[in-house]
Amino acid sequence: MKIVILAYLEEQITDNDLTFKEIFIPENFSKKYSDITDSIIFSIPKSYEGAIKNYKNSETRTEEDDVVFWKNIFNTTKADHIIKILADTPFADVNIIKEMLALHTDTFAEFTYSENLPQGFACEIISSELISILPNTTEKTLSLSQVVKSNINQFDVELFYKDPDIRNKRISFRSSILRDKLIMEKIYAINNNPTYTETAEIVQSNPDICFIAPSYIEIELTGNCNQQCIFCYRDKLSSKREHMSPVLYKKLLGDMNKFNLPYTVCLGGSGEPLLHENVNDLLKFTLAQPQIERVIIETNGVHIDNKLIEIMESTEGSKISVIVNINGYNNETYLKIHGQDEFDKVLFNIQRLAKFNEHSKRVYLQIMKINETEEYLDSFYDFWEDKNFSIILQKQNTYLGLIEDRRYSDLTPIDRTPCWHLLRDVFVLANGQIPVCKQDVNCRSQIGNANEESLQDIFSKTYSAFEQNFKCNYSKEPNCADCDEWYTFNF
Repeated sequence: MKIVILAYLEEQITDNDLTFKEIFIPENFSKKYSDITDSIIFSIPKSYEGAIKNYKNSETRTEEDDVVFWKNIFNTTKADHIIKILADTPFADVNIIKEMLALHTDTFAEFTYSENLPQGFACEIISSELISILPNTTEKTLSLSQVVKSNINQFDVELFYKDPDIRNKRISFRSSILRDKLIMEKIYAINNNPTYTETAEIVQSNPDICFIAPSYIEIELTGNCNQQCIFCYRDKLSSKREHMSPVLYKKLLGDMNKFNLPYTVCLGGSGEPLLHENVNDLLKFTLAQPQIERVIIETNGVHIDNKLIEIMESTEGSKISVIVNINGYNNETYLKIHGQDEFDKVLFNIQRLAKFNEHSKRVYLQIMKINETEEYLDSFYDFWEDKNFSIILQKQNTYLGLIEDRRYSDLTPIDRTPCWHLLRDVFVLANGQIPVCKQDVNCRSQIGNANEESLQDIFSKTYSAFEQNFKCNYSKEPNCADCDEWYTFNF
C-alpha cells in the first residue's frame, strides 16, 4: 500500500509564513512524518518564489485542488492514499495523522477528514478509489473537499473526532495567519513540542494565550436614524448621540493599525451610518488602510445612493460588505416592523446592489427572528432568495433587558464558553466612549474614551473582564451572567 503526503502551499504564502521560531517548517517534514511514509510532495502555486521551489520533490501546480488536480496527482504518484497536509502547520500532531490514517484504511474509506479539529492539526485523506469513480473532466470544479462534503452521502466518508473540542476558540494553528502565529508563540513558550491534547490544555488553562488584539471594531458613526424599528434601543438611551467627528474616526483607525494585525471595521451602532454627512469621505479613508480586511456597513437601505455604489465598484471597494436590515417583503410587513412606509425605496436600492453578488457574496439581507416576523418567514425567504441575496436570520439582542424581548425561541447553548466579544471586539460610541462590551449601550461600564486615550491602552483594560469571564466569574455591570450574546460572533 503506497501512502503519499501532499504538503500543500496555498496562494500568497511566503517563506516568512513558513517560518516559525526561526525554523523553516518544510525542512522538518521528512523527519516528522518518516513513520508514515518517505514519499512527500510539496505542491506549490505558480506565484510562489521561495526555497521550496528548488526542492526535488516540489511540483508547481497550474490549478487549485479540484478534481482535475487530484486525478493528475494520483496518476503521477500511483498512490493508493494521499494525505493532504497544509505546509504552514508547525504544530501538526503526527499521532493524530496516524490515527486518521488507521481509521481511513480500516474502514476502507474513500475520504477522511475532521470537523472538530482546528486547521493545523488535522488532515484530509483521499483514496485512489474515490478518484477513480469521479468522472473525467477538463472543466474547473469546486475543490475536491467541497465536492465530497457537498455530496457526502454519495461517497464512503469517515469523520474523525478527537477530544477535547476547542472550536469555540476559533484558532487556526497556521504560521501564515499572523494572529494565530502569535498565539502559537505563546504556547511554544510553555511547551515547544506540544501534542494536540497538550495544546488544548494550555489554551484552556491560560486565558492570556488568545488575548492578542481586537480583530473587529464596531464604530457608531452617528446616533441619528430616520426609522422607528420596534426592536431598536435608540429611544432607551440615556442621552442622544450625534455624528462622530471625522478627526476621531481617523484616530480610531490609526490606533487599530498600530496593532499591526488584520481587522474588520463595522459601521453600526444605534444610528444609520449613511446619514453621516462625511460618510463617503470616511469610507474612502477606511479603504486606504492596509490592515483592514473587510468593511461592513449595517444599514436600513434608505440612503444607499450613487456615491456609495461608485465606491463599492472601485478596486479598494471590493472590501465592502453591506448588510441591509429589512424585515419585510412588501409594504405591509415592512411598515409593521420599521415604522416607515419606505419599502419601495429600499427595494429599489437593494436591487441596485444585486450586481455585487454576481461573483461573490457582498450584500446580505437581515431579518430579525421575532414574534412579529415568524408568521411570514417562508414568504420572506421565497421573495428575497429568488433575487440572489444571502439572508441573515438575526437573533434579537435585548441588551440585557433594555428593550422588550420579542423572541419566539431561545437557541442559547447549554454549555457556556468564554465570551468571544470580550476577546476580540471593540465597540466605540459616536462620542468616543468605549464600554467594556456592546451590551452596555449606555456606557455605564466605560473603560475608556478614544478622544483621550489610545485603543491599545483601552483594549488592555478589557483583559481583566475577559479573564474573569473565562473563569466563569461574571460581572454585575454589565450583567454578564444574564447575557445571551456570549456565543454569537461577527465576521
